[in-house]
Amino acid sequence: MVEIFRRIGDGSLDDETHKQRARMSSEETARYEMQFYLDAPGERDWWRVVYQPDGLLAGLAIPSATSYNPNVGYLGVVPEMRGRGYARIILDAITRSHANRGAEQITATTDMSNFPMAAAFRKSGYRNTETRLLLSAA
Repeated sequence: MVEIFRRIGDGSLDDETHKQRARMSSEETARYEMQFYLDAPGERDWWRVVYQPDGLLAGLAIPSATSYNPNVGYLGVVPEMRGRGYARIILDAITRSHANRGAEQITATTDMSNFPMAAAFRKSGYRNTETRLLLSAA
């Protein structure tokens, strides 16, 4: 799993991944991210490694939860599969997994600069209900 997180981090548009990789190695960042999701609410048996029909790795789906709602915890596509529609395929699978457990509302977040992920959310029927602005001195 650490290797999958590491591969997905290569070229990621996720701001937090960029910040972590500026401070530590790609493997340390992968371990940090994996531990974050291991510590998050939600069941580990919800996690799915996603493969292409030919058996090659496409990405990772981690349906998760907050104390309020089920959410799209982590959705990642390996670099060589980006731009082929896998983000939306994985997002739809996460959404179905929560819906099959009775979820009436599913939350998700992405960085404003992550245009491909924002587009996948829109195409899958998610709507923007709020914007969170994080400011820092650095």
